[in-house]
Amino acid sequence: MTRTSAVQSVVDILRTEIPQSYQPGDLLQNERLIAERLGVSRNTVREALIHLEAFGIIEKTQRGPRICAPNIGAVFHIMDQYFDRSLKTCLDLLDFRRMIDIGALPQVVERITDNDIALLERHVGQVERALTAHEDALADYAFHNEIIRISGNSVLEKLYKVLSHTLVFYMEIGKSNPVNRDKTISDHRAIIRALGARSLDAAIRAFSQHYDYSERSVRAAYEKAAPQKREMENL
Repeated sequence: MTRTSAVQSVVDILRTEIPQSYQPGDLLQNERLIAERLGVSRNTVREALIHLEAFGIIEKTQRGPRICAPNIGAVFHIMDQYFDRSLKTCLDLLDFRRMIDIGALPQVVERITDNDIALLERHVGQVERALTAHEDALADYAFHNEIIRISGNSVLEKLYKVLSHTLVFYMEIGKSNPVNRDKTISDHRAIIRALGARSLDAAIRAFSQHYDYSERSVRAAYEKAAPQKREMENL
C-alpha cells in the first residue's frame, strides 16, 4: 500500500467511526493509539488528521484532536477551489440555480405559508436598501435560499449553503447596473405573487423569466469586461 492510499484509508476509517462513536467536543484517540489500532505509522495518522482538520471534522487542542460540531462553511472552503471565474462556470452555476429553484417549486407551492411570503418580501426590501453590489448579492442569495428552505428538502438546503460564497460572488456580476437591480426586484415580486397565489404554473413562468434575464445580463457583463481585460493583458 502506498503512503497516499494508506493516509486515505485512515481518513476513510476515521470519518466512518467519528459520527458513530463520538459527539462534538469529545477527544479523539491520540496518534499512537490510532496507529497501533490500525497498523500504520504515526506519520500516516498525523497526515490523516490534517485532512480531517481541513474538512472541519476535528480541531487541534493541547489535549489532542477534538471532534467539531458539523460546520457547513468548512466544506465550502474545500469546494471553492473547483470553481474558476469564467463565463462558462458562471452560466453553469446559473443553470444549477435554475434547476434547483424550479425543481423545488412543487414542494414550495404546497408548503408555503403567509409567514414565508412575508419573509420573502423582507428579502426584497433588503435588495432595495442595498448600498453596494455585495449587499445586493447577499440579499438576492437570501431570497433564493428562503425558497429552498421552504421546499423542506434538507439536502438542497445544505448544498445551497455550501455554495453560498460562490453563488454570492457570481450574483454580484451585473449588480452595478441599476437596471439589472430594478429588474431583479420586479422579478422577485412576480415570484412572490405567484407563490402567494399557490400557482405552480405561474411560479415556473416567473422563475423562468427571471433566469432568462439573469443569463442575458451575465453575458452582457462579461462582454463589457472582455475589452478591459485584453487591454490590461497588453500592458
